[in-house]
Amino acid sequence: MPIFRYQAVDSGGRIVSGELNAADVRQAQQLLGRQGLRVVRLATAPAEASAPLTTNAPAQNAHATRGGLLQHSAHGTDRSWERSRVPPHQMAMWLMQLRSMLKAGMTPANAFQSLSQRTPHKGLQRASRAIAHDAAQGIAISDSMTKFPDLFPAFVVGAFRAAEQGGYLPEMLDRLVEYYEQHRVVRRWSLLSQGCLWHAVLLLPLIAPLGIGLLWGLRDFVGNTTSEAFQAILSGFGKAFLRFGLPTMLFMIALMLLGYLIAGSERLAARLRLNGLGFFVYADWIRAQSLEQYLFHLARLTQAGVYPATAHTLAASAVPNRAIAEALLTVELARAEGAAHIDTAMERSQIFPVEEVMMARTGVQTGDLPTILQTLANWYRERAATNLHQLPRAFLRLMFLVSLLATGIALIAFAWGYYSNLFRIVDEFMGVGD
Repeated sequence: MPIFRYQAVDSGGRIVSGELNAADVRQAQQLLGRQGLRVVRLATAPAEASAPLTTNAPAQNAHATRGGLLQHSAHGTDRSWERSRVPPHQMAMWLMQLRSMLKAGMTPANAFQSLSQRTPHKGLQRASRAIAHDAAQGIAISDSMTKFPDLFPAFVVGAFRAAEQGGYLPEMLDRLVEYYEQHRVVRRWSLLSQGCLWHAVLLLPLIAPLGIGLLWGLRDFVGNTTSEAFQAILSGFGKAFLRFGLPTMLFMIALMLLGYLIAGSERLAARLRLNGLGFFVYADWIRAQSLEQYLFHLARLTQAGVYPATAHTLAASAVPNRAIAEALLTVELARAEGAAHIDTAMERSQIFPVEEVMMARTGVQTGDLPTILQTLANWYRERAATNLHQLPRAFLRLMFLVSLLATGIALIAFAWGYYSNLFRIVDEFMGVGD
């Protein structure tokens, strides 16, 4: 008889794991259900496995899960926390279809098999077929998704893992779809702003040397026709560009590429986006989205009776911004003295305002914590929506500022090059002086 390894949640919300003998996956699920366990993961054990897995204490399990999550993107070859090869719009469409199928009552295996035939993205087609095959074997969706680190960021896998444990997959998909739809809008405006910046970087070194190039052309003009004058001016501009414009352009391009290289560090990029580089509406949108996701998962997991330390770790793993996720995951709730409640995690993360921590503490004392957490999540959801409406105007102001600065610098350089050399060039042209 096959041996199945399982991970499940007991009536106290603690995660337990072990092995059992069963004829097939269905019988294994039935046996665990009779013991009052809610299955999270179930897979056939390797043939050489002989000893059952020991049950983990909640503190040990939370610590192990937290360590694994923090290592997801510690190395370049591992899973990225936020980035994916799938464009936000295609990811949103894929999640929408999955949500509709699950709400209609389809099994995960059938839903992913259908998705493999309906998504245009080749990578998602391949991943859907693999997840459908694993789901038919009783393997958790989140475990299957870890096989595709280039497609599914760590926070998406974390969201699926939390929803599987709390039993709220369709509702979780609602939150992910809304996040990716907003992310698509933000990304579009962000690309426009980057295009405006590159436009300024490339055009500024072309315009700035025009003044001195015009004078050099007049100095070298020896003919008496209009075409010869134009040729002399173009020649002078070419010399001025090679001497002043080209080095400036290469220097500015190097600075831009250095910025992209620095932003290639996901941890640093997450912190820069969170600080907003002075662009506070964008930063506030990221913060609101991240905390809304954390509080939403925390509310649902708490409502499902999951142990607080485990609920905190699972909810933090579903936060889109890596900087905020790491700040939450470094809080060792299960190891803190007398800290078996969510309000302690919120307080020690130093992310939430004190009044929100006090609201959570009231929820712990009154037993109404899930409702209060959901209320806080709704507040951050409204805040993210408000920021999303303000973002286009903020990006337009940013692009206008970049264009204004570039134009001003170009005109100043043009005037300086022209007027600072005008009298000397005229004297040389007239043969006056030396």
